Amino acid sequence: MFDELAVSKDYQRRGYLLQDLLKQLFLINEIPVTKSFQRNEGGEQIDGAFLFQGWHYLIECKWTKKLADIRELDSLLGKVNRSGKQAMGLLLSIDGWSENVPLLLKQNPEKCILLMEGYDLRCVLRGAVDLTRLLNAKITKLNLEAEPFFSVVEVMKWNL
Repeated sequence: MFDELAVSKDYQRRGYLLQDLLKQLFLINEIPVTKSFQRNEGGEQIDGAFLFQGWHYLIECKWTKKLADIRELDSLLGKVNRSGKQAMGLLLSIDGWSENVPLLLKQNPEKCILLMEGYDLRCVLRGAVDLTRLLNAKITKLNLEAEPFFSVVEVMKWNL
């Protein structure tokens, strides 16, 4: 499914199918997941959410021609900040993000956003790393070292 999405020219449809793919991936890994929804009387679109280790994660999915930047980051951060105290965010940007995104996240005292790129997702889909292990590593790196992005390549070398 991921390979089919990668060559699709219908970018809007590709985004919706990416959300569906993530939902299926979380279900397969027995991680409670919620499909995309709107809240605040339709004022906010949430691409999905999941429950992991007692925390709720709002998902923002980006698969665009340009790198994710401060707008996507601020959008997700605002959604997380308008949520309950045990909410965090996961920004999945298939093609990555501008170089300032991790730096800006490090400046945020909340440290509530994890970054995931397409290669991370691809490695989980092909079975090179377990989704739970990847999430645990990313959360640990964020909480202990204030690093919002921990590449799957490094995760596979790292012992939890």
